[in-house]
Amino acid sequence: MNLPGEPTAGAPASLTELVTCWTTVRTAHTPGPEGEFAMRELIGRYHDAVERYLRLKLRDTNLADEVFQEFWTKLLTHKLAGADHNKGRFRDYLRTVLHRLIIDHFRSRKIQSLPPGDLLDPATPDADYDRVWREAVIKRVWARLEAYEASTPKNRYATVLHLRVGNPKASIEEIAERLSTQTGGKVTPEAFRKTLQRARGKFLELLISELKATIHPSTIEDIEAEINDLGLGHLYRRYSSEHSL
Repeated sequence: MNLPGEPTAGAPASLTELVTCWTTVRTAHTPGPEGEFAMRELIGRYHDAVERYLRLKLRDTNLADEVFQEFWTKLLTHKLAGADHNKGRFRDYLRTVLHRLIIDHFRSRKIQSLPPGDLLDPATPDADYDRVWREAVIKRVWARLEAYEASTPKNRYATVLHLRVGNPKASIEEIAERLSTQTGGKVTPEAFRKTLQRARGKFLELLISELKATIHPSTIEDIEAEINDLGLGHLYRRYSSEHSL
């Protein structure tokens, strides 16, 4: 999903109570309903991103599907249970797992050369991986804001942001008129502007919540660094100038 100028997301968990990805990985490898729920959560969060990344990196659908199946087999058979929750960013851990699977797969099949890129150097940025991860984060944030609107009476945060994103060159007056037509009620430009400001604040809150779940421990400096590393700094600066964290 392309990064929008003004994103959207859903109901936020308390930042102090948020379950991290590390917690979910550990729980997924425990028996019982709780472990099964955590496993479903992992699959729901990362299935599409992992599949897309492997296809981008390997440029061979059949080969990518083989590695993809191997990844989920290892996860479902509890062979990725050694995730160290002190290692910081979950996206770094997941990238390392995928790179190792790719390398092992090539070696086991005796394929002479690895795909082009940086599989052997975790310190080297992987543009394909970073792009897929960023888009997955944004997609989840949009979904959370849409869920927040759906569960909150008279809330229009997602609707307003979608209108702003879809009409970047339109004036506030024009977009307010479109919202009036869409809802069947009068929306003034000032009311639209205030809702847009609040929606941006909610988006920023949800983005921070989403990223906080992938870093442990996480300070505001860690979150800011992750936002910048993912190329979301322009949104952070714009939205945080209107809302304090």
